[in-house]
Amino acid sequence: MTKKILITDPLSPAGKEVLEAAGLDVIEILDQDADKMAAVLPEVEGWIIRSGTNIGADEIAKASSLRAIGRAGVGVDNIDIKAATASGVVVMNTPGGNTISAAEHTVALMMSLARNIPAGDSSMKVGKWDRKLLVGTELNGKTLGLIGLGRIGQEVARRALGLQMKVIGYDPYVSQDQLVVKDIEVQSLEDTLLQSDVISLHLPRTEDTLNLISTPELEKMKTSAMLINCARGGLVNESDLAHALDSGIIAGAAVDVYTSEPAVGNPLVGASNIVLTPHLGASTREAGENVAVQVATQLKDYLIDNRLSNTINLPIADMSILKTMGDSLELAYKLGSLQHPLHKAGIKSIRLSYNGDPEHITPLLYSAFEGIMKDRFDGIINLINGKSVAESRGISLSTLSDPHVSQVQNVVAVKVESADGANWELLGYIDQHGGKRLIRVNDYHIDVLLDGPLLMILNADVPGVVGEVGTLLGNCGVNIAEYSLSRLENDTALSLIKCDSAPTDGIIDKLKSISSIKSCYFLG
Repeated sequence: MTKKILITDPLSPAGKEVLEAAGLDVIEILDQDADKMAAVLPEVEGWIIRSGTNIGADEIAKASSLRAIGRAGVGVDNIDIKAATASGVVVMNTPGGNTISAAEHTVALMMSLARNIPAGDSSMKVGKWDRKLLVGTELNGKTLGLIGLGRIGQEVARRALGLQMKVIGYDPYVSQDQLVVKDIEVQSLEDTLLQSDVISLHLPRTEDTLNLISTPELEKMKTSAMLINCARGGLVNESDLAHALDSGIIAGAAVDVYTSEPAVGNPLVGASNIVLTPHLGASTREAGENVAVQVATQLKDYLIDNRLSNTINLPIADMSILKTMGDSLELAYKLGSLQHPLHKAGIKSIRLSYNGDPEHITPLLYSAFEGIMKDRFDGIINLINGKSVAESRGISLSTLSDPHVSQVQNVVAVKVESADGANWELLGYIDQHGGKRLIRVNDYHIDVLLDGPLLMILNADVPGVVGEVGTLLGNCGVNIAEYSLSRLENDTALSLIKCDSAPTDGIIDKLKSISSIKSCYFLG
């Protein structure tokens, strides 16, 4: 029987041609008609969407033959990933398909801003001739500062270097030797802000990058600086940017992405010296065709030849293995994510040790890798692309099947070393009730259920520390759910404090100010 593919968002004809050439039956329902979709869902094995279709648990349940969902684009917020995984449905996206379009749009905005092109066009159309008022600036010889040195940031760098610009950049998780474009000078965030004539953002939106550019950062920029954001809404505090433009703190800005879209009532709409576009970074015919062909090829390869690529819900060659190790995968991911705040520099190596079924080690490693890299990488990491992502960043990945890792069975140990020498190993296991427990941090033995916000403190092993910490947290309104302490013979104690609510940066700074505390981390 011919395999059927459902398409419910507009897709370049080139993608449909790939499917039909492979002998697949293509069904297009582009009007979101619920009755039409209900009639065909039980029959389709593949489903291709863009941003207009939402696929929830109900739709996945109705699509009883569904094997794969393909998103022609990067974002998958409109797909219930957990429901898809639980049903054994592979979810794929198309990273990189719009890289060139996004880089070119960044350069287009930079040029438009530097030469006052939108203002010149508008004035001409109302009968003005404002040559003297619209004097621009050359980009030749200027310094471009890239905040985020992933694939799009480096493509922007290639083009800026062709314009004879000097390119510097900041990315806490990319070192100089990991760059493909070697002419970028890696700097600190502060130096990038201080030195750049043009600053362009190329970061994912995470808790760490939300409002990364606010008044303090804007005030560090040159008064002649121009800011470009074609990456994600929310990286820039829009009210602060509007004020900076109106007050002359910086010279101009160009923005393609917004905290809320459409950008109705956005403070940037009325700001001075700004160029605005309605999220056009990936809106080119070529990008549309690229992602269409890419997603169609990926579905064809999987449904016909069982070849997987760009999957985002942790599939491996034998999906039945994943169904037996769900809790362990979640534990490995959690241990990886707990490692993230312990490493301020780029990751150098990750080793996963395990004393359970050796067949589970590789999925556990990549699950831990995803956990530590989720806020360090502008894209999605999974079992399929984890190895190539690690290789591209010079990160060594290794596994060790070690029956002696612990006397407890099925213990996962994640050891991470970063470029500045930080070296941490976390051990955990799944208890008889399905709880994820942390039982060792380096050589400190401890036992904590990982079910709430967690603080980790290293302090001098002297009297009064527990009381001082408890009092400070109490005065700040943070209730302690659990306080676990471990000591070694090196006069340093380690405490893990589980809280009812996440402590703010201000509270952590207060903890660090206690004289007996050597270091303090919020692990999440």
